[in-house]
Amino acid sequence: MSQSPLVTSRELGPLLEELILGEFMGLGTRLLGTEYERLILDRKSHASAPLPFCRALMRDLDVAGAERVLDGEVIKLVKGDGFELSMEPGGQLEVSSSPASNLAEIDHTMERATGIIDAYLADSPYELVCLGHAPVTRVQDLELLPRERYRIMDLSMPTRGPLTANMMRATAGFQLTYDVTDREDAGRKMALLYRLSPLLMAITANSRMVNGEDSGYASFRHKVWWETDSSRTGVPEGSLHAETAIQGYLEYAKKAQVMFLHRGDKIVQSEPKSLAELVELGEISREDLEAHLSTLFPFVRLRNYVEIRCFDSVDWSLARSVLALVSGIVYCKDATSSAEAMSEQLVLDDPEALKTFHLAAAKDALDTRSPGGVSLRELAQELISFSAATLGGGDCNWSRPGDLDEVRRIVD
Repeated sequence: MSQSPLVTSRELGPLLEELILGEFMGLGTRLLGTEYERLILDRKSHASAPLPFCRALMRDLDVAGAERVLDGEVIKLVKGDGFELSMEPGGQLEVSSSPASNLAEIDHTMERATGIIDAYLADSPYELVCLGHAPVTRVQDLELLPRERYRIMDLSMPTRGPLTANMMRATAGFQLTYDVTDREDAGRKMALLYRLSPLLMAITANSRMVNGEDSGYASFRHKVWWETDSSRTGVPEGSLHAETAIQGYLEYAKKAQVMFLHRGDKIVQSEPKSLAELVELGEISREDLEAHLSTLFPFVRLRNYVEIRCFDSVDWSLARSVLALVSGIVYCKDATSSAEAMSEQLVLDDPEALKTFHLAAAKDALDTRSPGGVSLRELAQELISFSAATLGGGDCNWSRPGDLDEVRRIVD
């Protein structure tokens, strides 16, 4: 049996809403957060570092006052001062910043964390590399970090997505998190960011090379995510409209297949049924429900804040610039209104048409034409102008217009 009380069908909807909207991050203080992944590659051949080397890095990194958190025999987390280091399933390294009130704080955190990692790698044949997908090593040659969670995911997800192994072992990206103040604000931000997701992805497209060859995609990583477990990725139904985004997300969570359940102090693989089905059967505890929400991988995720997940890993100079760009769009009232009006031409309510558009953007990045016939490059330039007009002024002072210089360079 589960360790916590079982969830009933009547309780499921209210409890889901409580978990994703019940305790807003920062209570409206408009914080910034990021999770920044990079690959560890051979300096000369660009082959992926072997997993034993990556695990040794997590064990031996010289992080002052660090707390190392174990999952069995695997170090899953190294907690430092103001940041955390974690390892993704294929040995990708992630730095997570604590929520910050301005971009300069996150810059300082990333500089400190990267300095620690670079010092460890200095005498090795390996280096940190910002790419959205391993460029040389074949997925079948990449090992999987031996955590039970990953083993179950690796068994379960490929039946619903042929590139699941790529996602787990070979991709790297970065995620940005922004505060929401209430249900209405969450729905509005989600709808806007889902609409903008192919455009934002195109700005950071950085995974053309796969298996040592041109994949034909500027962002092969984005293609991978569209061909990973279809029950828990992509764009939930209703997400492109503020009035239906929250309910659409709740229904999406209910329909997604559960992968694992907590039984005692272990996790076990679930039978292949949706969350709603397993709740009806009396199999889901609150602990299971919280774990299920952490295994949803749409391009924008809701969990008391909005998390944007559509970006390839890029150099920090561009990642921070994108963080500034989006902060202006989601936090500054005038920029939000302008971006919402512009984003109307990115709305495609037919799921297949929307997927086709996303995959076209994954191939051609900023040269892709929107459904309205305008290039994504032109729309990105508009988006930058909206953010630049507001950042640094009034109560939008967590970032400055100059922070947009790198993203402007890419777009222009």
